Amino acid sequence: MTITPAAAKKIEETLIDSEYLRIEVNGGGCSGFMVGLTKTNGHEENDIFLSENVVMDTTSAEYLTHATLEWIDDPFASTFKFDIPNTKSCGCGNSFTLEET
Repeated sequence: MTITPAAAKKIEETLIDSEYLRIEVNGGGCSGFMVGLTKTNGHEENDIFLSENVVMDTTSAEYLTHATLEWIDDPFASTFKFDIPNTKSCGCGNSFTLEET
């Protein structure tokens, strides 16, 4: 997974001391899968480190191998946004399903 410089900067600004950002794919949403971001004070033994303070479990990494995490700086709706190739969403933009290849 790629983290853009703007996203990396925002992550660094958001986390304090020894916190980590956990990226996790879970079942849910109207399309089947959702990506969640949570702050955590530790990491699991098998976590993959995307940077010194961003971690992901191995199952989520399989879904997000070619994904990009961006920071969208908008005065009305600033947010982290995932661009995940070979997926589609119902239109809500909050969940995804894998496209048939």
